[in-house]
Amino acid sequence: MNSSLRALIAGLTSLALLSTAACAQLPTSSDIKNGPNVESGLETDYLYYSPSGPGEDATQEEIILGFLNAGTGPQNDYEVAKSYLAESFQSDWDPNQQVLIQDGRPTLTLLENNTAVVVIPIAARINERGQYQTMPLGSSESIEIELVEQDGQWRVQSAPNLTTVIRPVFDVIFKAYAVYFFDNQLRHLVPDVRWFPTRASTSTRLVSALLGGPSEWLEDSVKTAFPAGTKLSLSTVTVADGVASVDLTSRALKASARGRQLMQVQVKETLIQLNSIYTVQVTVARSALEASTWDFGAVATQIVNPVAMLTDGLFHIDNAGSLEVGGSNAALKRVSGTDFGLNTSEELIAISNSEGVYLSALGDLIQPPKLLISGSDFLSPVLDTDGYTWVVPKNSEQPISVFNSEGQPVPFSAGWLAGLDRQSFSISSEGSRIVVAAGSNNAGSVYVAGINRDDTGNPVSFGSPIIPAGSVAAQSVTWLDNIRIGILQKTIDGFSQPLIVMVGGGTKTLPTIRDGRRIVGSGQPSGVYVLDKNRGVFQFRSSTWNFIKGDVTALHFPGN
Repeated sequence: MNSSLRALIAGLTSLALLSTAACAQLPTSSDIKNGPNVESGLETDYLYYSPSGPGEDATQEEIILGFLNAGTGPQNDYEVAKSYLAESFQSDWDPNQQVLIQDGRPTLTLLENNTAVVVIPIAARINERGQYQTMPLGSSESIEIELVEQDGQWRVQSAPNLTTVIRPVFDVIFKAYAVYFFDNQLRHLVPDVRWFPTRASTSTRLVSALLGGPSEWLEDSVKTAFPAGTKLSLSTVTVADGVASVDLTSRALKASARGRQLMQVQVKETLIQLNSIYTVQVTVARSALEASTWDFGAVATQIVNPVAMLTDGLFHIDNAGSLEVGGSNAALKRVSGTDFGLNTSEELIAISNSEGVYLSALGDLIQPPKLLISGSDFLSPVLDTDGYTWVVPKNSEQPISVFNSEGQPVPFSAGWLAGLDRQSFSISSEGSRIVVAAGSNNAGSVYVAGINRDDTGNPVSFGSPIIPAGSVAAQSVTWLDNIRIGILQKTIDGFSQPLIVMVGGGTKTLPTIRDGRRIVGSGQPSGVYVLDKNRGVFQFRSSTWNFIKGDVTALHFPGN
């Protein structure tokens, strides 16, 4: 182990004893150095951190602190942490049930009956399914630990099924993974983010999460090809020479022939995120399935340049210049457009002006743009991946309208969003999720919800929302890629605060930018753009905002 990791463990396990009283404090931070590159996809029980086991004649306090600090070592299923446990408790303790991400200084209080209470301030928690939950500011978790003497040594006789780590350690040990489901029409893959330690057993936990189904907020917006009750037959996924072998119980045979192919798609797309896996073999009760054609390329996000509205049409812009979107100038001029939305193939354009929102086929010089709805108090229109036009009024008293690719209205119920004012919204690349900034400018929140569609693909309602960034009042939101959203938050001094938020993960803060108006994304978190109030476009590169283009009326990405 290198010296920096040794320094980390020394800092984590040092005891801040203020006196001989029964109250002590746990360490809250340390000088974290660069650890192994988790993003490279290492999936072995490599010793990221190697916490120490219990010392000879350790005090009750030392045993408790050592046990909690051993949460930094997930290798061999937390072997070191289990060495602090009484023999009778080792098989009962399950460290994979919950992870607490520490935020602040915990306190330990020893009681008279060989028990201790530890109060841990926390910023987030991970449950047994790998789901990340941001906690409100000031949250804490109180845990009770019971001790017993075993062969003259103190050991933990009872403790909650959890581990606790400080944020820098969490960022090294854990990694976010996408567990893939299908949209309701089985045409697009939809990611559901989960967090697991990067270990040899990560492949097993990913498949178990997949078989456990989607997160609650996505349940009505996605489907799984696995028949209910399908499990791993051997309770493990084996990986050898880059090949992952996944054997399912016979329950999987209840799926149709097409369903069996789709099961393989879900398993494959979920597991190939691991760099140790190059191919996947799925069997049922050790019998081979007909090979899938792997015809779902929607996992890869198309990366393009942002489209800007200039005086003479729409143009893809970057540092090298601009490229016109064919037919856009004529379409915009026919209705004096002031804002727009494009579908991903750039065949359809939604145009808004002072009189309403129109739909037109780009390059069609015969048919005039079709008026979808009259009015002017709308957010920028959005054309989703399936050609549906979304028209969202700013005012909560007006209903959200959806139109198919022919411009015909589709019945839609906004549900929980019906009673909220809206500042901005964006639809994910596969069309199954929405992010919206809603509420007042100063007291609003950013919501993410599934989009429920019927068997024909028509949007019908929103699922129950989650609030991934906590209490954030935003003026603009966007999908950056298939798991991250961008948020532009207004500050009181004329600057805007851009945020990158993983849906099912944490938040990253970018440098502020003056007079930001709209944030848009390119399909990857490194491609973040802001349109300011002076009609200038800026791109975030090399830790700063770089000016790209001026005189831009509106800025969007196709399908967003």
